[in-house]
Amino acid sequence: MTDLRPLDQLLAGARAPLGPGIQLTLGHKTGPLAELAELLTRVNGFTAFNAGVQVFHAGTAGLGPELGRWNEPPTWKNTYAGLADGLFCFGQDLFGCQFAVADNREIVVFDPETAERTPVGAGLNDWAAWLLEDPAGRGAHQFATAWQDERGALGHDQRLIPLRMFTMGGTYDFDNLAAKDAVTCMRIRGPLAQTIHDLPDGAQVHLMADRAPAATPGSKQLAYAELDVFADYNSFMVQDETARFEPDRAWTKALITDMIAAREGVIGVGTARRTTVPVILDVRSEAPDDNFDGWDHVTEAGLHVETGKIIVSMLDYSDAVRRTAVPAGDYTVRVYAKGLSTISSDGIHGDDLYHVVLWPGAVQAPRIVVRHPKPLPGG
Repeated sequence: MTDLRPLDQLLAGARAPLGPGIQLTLGHKTGPLAELAELLTRVNGFTAFNAGVQVFHAGTAGLGPELGRWNEPPTWKNTYAGLADGLFCFGQDLFGCQFAVADNREIVVFDPETAERTPVGAGLNDWAAWLLEDPAGRGAHQFATAWQDERGALGHDQRLIPLRMFTMGGTYDFDNLAAKDAVTCMRIRGPLAQTIHDLPDGAQVHLMADRAPAATPGSKQLAYAELDVFADYNSFMVQDETARFEPDRAWTKALITDMIAAREGVIGVGTARRTTVPVILDVRSEAPDDNFDGWDHVTEAGLHVETGKIIVSMLDYSDAVRRTAVPAGDYTVRVYAKGLSTISSDGIHGDDLYHVVLWPGAVQAPRIVVRHPKPLPGG
C-alpha cells in the first residue's frame, strides 16, 4: 500500500465524506488512478482548508460535483477543444484549478484560464504533501475563510470565478469575484484557454472573433475595449462613471421586450444569458455604416457622458470595473447583438456577443433598428 502519511494528515483536517460509502474501481491496479479508487473507497469525497480544496465524490448520491459526470466531455471539457484530454480530474481548488491524474502517470494542476498543466508529483501522497507545504497559497485556506466570513458559505457546487479574468489583469479583490456553479465556471473559461494557450508571454490577446461594424470614411477610433461582463438579471449597463440608477418595472420591461433601455447617463442592454458575456466597447468619431448583415438584433439610444469615463457593468461601481476614457459629451449608441439563436435550453451556454458602438451625436430615445425575428431569449 502506498505511504499515505501526508494524505492522512490532509484528511485529519477535512470535512468528509461528501457521498455514501462505495467500493470504487477505476480500471487500474497500479498508479495514481488505483490510489484514487482506494482513497474514495476509504472516504468518498471531502473538502479541506475550509472548502479551499474539494475532492469529488463518486456515485449518484452526494454533495457537489460527481466524479464520473465531471469528467464526461459534455460537462465542461468539450469547451477546451482537446486541451483537457488525458486528464482525469478528481478535485479542484477555490478558483477552479483542477487536480487531475494525467494518463495515470502523475498528478497535475490544470489552470482553467490557460489550460497549462503543472506537475505536482507521482501520486496522491505527493499531491497532499504539495498542498500541506502551502495551505494558504495552494489550498486557498485563508482566502476561502475570509470570503465566506464576508459573503456567506459556498455551496458544494460552487467555486469562485473572476469577473475580469486573472490572465486579463483581473485581481483577487472580492469585488472582482463571484460565486458560481462550478460547471459554469469551467465552461466560461474554456474558450479563453483555447485562445491564449499557445501564445507567447506578452502577446496581445483578441478574444472576440467579430466582424466589426464597418466604419464610414474618415472615422477614427477614440477608444476600444474587449470586456467580460457579468450580465446579472440578463442585462448590463453602459454609463457615465458617476451616473446612478435603480432599475424599475418600466426599465425591466423595456429590456425584456426590446433589449434596450435608457435614463440620464445610463443605457441598459438586454442579454440572452444571465452570466458573464462578451462585450466590445467601440467608440468612434463618426457613425458606422448601416450594413447589419450577420447581426441578430440592433438597437440605438443616446448617452450623455459627463465625466469622460464610461463603465460597463451591472450596478458594479467598484474600482475593479474598468473605466474607459472618452471625450465628455453626448453620444449616439448602437448595440449590435448576435448569436441569440445559440443559447442552450438552460440559458447558461451560448455564443452570443454584444458590440456597443458610440459616436458623438444627439441623445435620442431608445429605438430598434433590426429586431430579432424570433422571441428574444433572456426574458
